[in-house]
Amino acid sequence: MKKIIGFILSLLIVIIGCNNHSEKRMKDTSFIIKGSNWDKFEGDVIEIVVRDTVVGGTKIIAKPIIKDGKFTCTGSIQHPQNAIFSLRSQQGDFKYCKGDFILEAGEIHLDYNPDISKATISGGKYNEIVLNKVFNDPEYLAKKKAIKEYSATMTQEDYYKDRAKHKKYLELNRSFCFTMLEKFDSIRYNHPDPYARLLAISHSNTRVSYESELETLEKELGTVPEIVILRESAKKIELFMRNQQKVGVGKSIKDFSAKDINGVEFHLSDVLKENKYVLVEFWASWCSPCRAEIPYMKKAYEKYKNRGFEIVSFTLDHEKHRWEKATKEEGIPWINVGDMLAYKSPVVKMYGVMGVPTNYLVDKSGTIIAFKLRREELDQKLEELLAK
Repeated sequence: MKKIIGFILSLLIVIIGCNNHSEKRMKDTSFIIKGSNWDKFEGDVIEIVVRDTVVGGTKIIAKPIIKDGKFTCTGSIQHPQNAIFSLRSQQGDFKYCKGDFILEAGEIHLDYNPDISKATISGGKYNEIVLNKVFNDPEYLAKKKAIKEYSATMTQEDYYKDRAKHKKYLELNRSFCFTMLEKFDSIRYNHPDPYARLLAISHSNTRVSYESELETLEKELGTVPEIVILRESAKKIELFMRNQQKVGVGKSIKDFSAKDINGVEFHLSDVLKENKYVLVEFWASWCSPCRAEIPYMKKAYEKYKNRGFEIVSFTLDHEKHRWEKATKEEGIPWINVGDMLAYKSPVVKMYGVMGVPTNYLVDKSGTIIAFKLRREELDQKLEELLAK
């Protein structure tokens, strides 16, 4: 009898222990994100977002305010997800320091490092075995340093006018990108942890089909958010690439209509009828390279607007107040439209726009005669066309 009672007690202890472990696993979804050394950004906001399938492609998780150079935010997450952090003003304007990290249960630190003008990431199992495994790799760091040192020897004009320097820069950048992708590929294909393999895909070569990988991972992990997001991204890339092939030099521009900030509707076909040449420009308020192009576009617009030239900008913003603010700050004088659907916009999908800035120069007949004209290239092309 004593043996039976002892066995029952032992069994109860095991069961209770298992239940405790189960409860611990169930509760082990909370995270805390801390940041320090952000003193120079006092009062600004660190916006934490995860990639999602909603309009804009991201979902805000937290927006802690920096106080005394620090911030803290807490929450819970069922499954690790690739995430992004960015520094913004309290009005929501992007200011500085955007980076990737993995949002997961546990304590994560995003500490500002003035030596690299970015934040360092520490804490969290997957931040260490996926991101920091690559970002702290000696070969990766050496190639990143080589680009930085070479870039320091170049002026802005060198990027566009000095072909030898520009070629060297591109070679260094290609080598760096190849090394980074190679490191993430190694995790993607070889790591024993299925979550590590899954989280590495977004940082790896996503032009390579990954559906078979997702099927395997789904059997191990279930249909977790990261798998849903990757499948959605794959569909989007496939659609955009198909549409992109239909829009190129020598082909007819696709007509569209959209409203400007004041709600006035414009049809591209109407604008073409009234002008000899039209530049169709895709941009966004959050896109620094886009905004860097605006002074060059304004110069060309002022010079040729009375000689049959017009610009139609289409924004990939999804928040109207940011579009309005950027428009006012840049003093955009041409037709400036959008539908606040970002990459989910039917117009953006129709043109296969996968990144901004992107533009097409179109003649009166609707034929595309040039693609991705940058800086002085726009002025030079218009001089060639309208000097007659």
